[in-house]
Amino acid sequence: MSFIIELFDPQKIYTDYKKFNCGHSVTDSFVRSSLRNQIMQGFSVGYALLDTSQNDRFVGFFTIANHSISMNQLTALNLGSLPKTIPCVRLIMLGVNKRDSRAGLGKQLINLAFDLVKISSESIGCFGMYLDADPQAIDFYTSLGFSLLEGNKNPHPSPMFIPVSAIP
Repeated sequence: MSFIIELFDPQKIYTDYKKFNCGHSVTDSFVRSSLRNQIMQGFSVGYALLDTSQNDRFVGFFTIANHSISMNQLTALNLGSLPKTIPCVRLIMLGVNKRDSRAGLGKQLINLAFDLVKISSESIGCFGMYLDADPQAIDFYTSLGFSLLEGNKNPHPSPMFIPVSAIP
């Protein structure tokens, strides 16, 4: 297998796109019914993880967008004095096909997202990355340096944040 990550093209036909199954019904449904439209409408930018050895088979993806959060949401992180509104990037969705999981591909996707956050912080101002982690993904994001903002909200998504200064 040979993988690449490229900007998601809503006009492109990806091999096995409609068969995408990461095991999370909300994410799987998002890929099938909303991903293309959200990107075409400019609500987010997406990146596709493709297996080039299998005719650009759609293996995974993530979507990101500009975002802002209230400084009150970050008080638990003890980051010092902050403005009332904090500019950040929001990781909206990230998924890897179940049959390709456990191969470090999710980490490859998040590393590209981290690079984009760093570029954003240098070019337009961005304090970090925000996401709402599904309960089964909290350990993954914690291992990458994210902190829970309001504790574990299981069974609901839990807000998490990583400042640019903590991004590897």
